[in-house]
Amino acid sequence: MNHLKDHIFQITIKDYMDSYTFDVKQVMKCCDGTLAADRRAIPFCAYNSVGYREEIREQLILEQARSKIELARRSDN
Repeated sequence: MNHLKDHIFQITIKDYMDSYTFDVKQVMKCCDGTLAADRRAIPFCAYNSVGYREEIREQLILEQARSKIELARRSDN
């Protein structure tokens, strides 16, 4: 058993869903998630096709800008 544990690995293949092949039932079954900065768990199957990626990218850019502004304010004082 230890030999198998050291020499076998698992590969998972998922269907790619876009706006043409999006399937709500498949998203509801999706067990892989992506954590957003606001602590939401977004199904990986929906992350790229529904617009979550762009939304999260904008949130991260805004957070980085806010932290840079705050750092600049602190360094001025």
